Amino acid sequence: MEIRGLALLPILWVLWTLLGVCVLIALTVISGHQKYPYISHTGITFPESVIYTVIFLVNSFFGAIIAYIQYRFMIIQSEPSEKRFIICQKILLIASWIVCIGNAVNAVCSVKTHPTPHRIGAGLAFFVLAIYNLCQSVYLYKRSFSSRCMCHFRLAAALVTIVLLLIFVTGMCTTFFQLCYGVCWTIFDMAGMIGEWTGFVGLIMHQLTNYTDFKSLSLKFSREGVTICLREKNQATKLPV
Repeated sequence: MEIRGLALLPILWVLWTLLGVCVLIALTVISGHQKYPYISHTGITFPESVIYTVIFLVNSFFGAIIAYIQYRFMIIQSEPSEKRFIICQKILLIASWIVCIGNAVNAVCSVKTHPTPHRIGAGLAFFVLAIYNLCQSVYLYKRSFSSRCMCHFRLAAALVTIVLLLIFVTGMCTTFFQLCYGVCWTIFDMAGMIGEWTGFVGLIMHQLTNYTDFKSLSLKFSREGVTICLREKNQATKLPV
């Protein structure tokens, strides 16, 4: 049996995350719990806290699967002699799973009841994922089936996301350590919130660029086991899962 719908996984992941976050924002603002919430603040009170946990736990699970499929795609596109590249991909796979673990911790631990684990998990999820996206964007210039424009967009999205997250950190540090007051505090607080949300959206949208590569893959089930193979241009390259 062969499954050719692997390209749907990043799309479903993006739809699930965006719709879930939109629901969280609507519930948080309409109920009056927060007027301009950070992402973490949308999961502080009930029932948003339950929805927040479910959304990001599912997000972590499917994110780990997508990261593994991308790893197999990169390995299929490599030669056995490219040992350095293969080692880098293994390191990036571990980094992507660290992102998923951090995201799961962020989902389970509320910023209100467990602020330290929540911030550590969210920090790992945000910044390690940003670095992961940047590294894969560079590697995919030579190995992706995407157009050159898509490769440019992918790299630009990764770079812009890192800049936005740095703006978020600057705003958070300024408000957390009370480095300024009044209008200055409000400006940095809003800058941090905008940086977090736009950086978060950038991380999500970056996932969509995997579609053009995943549509060239299929999952085959046989007596020998489960195999991910490359269908592009009748290539018969196979690697066991």
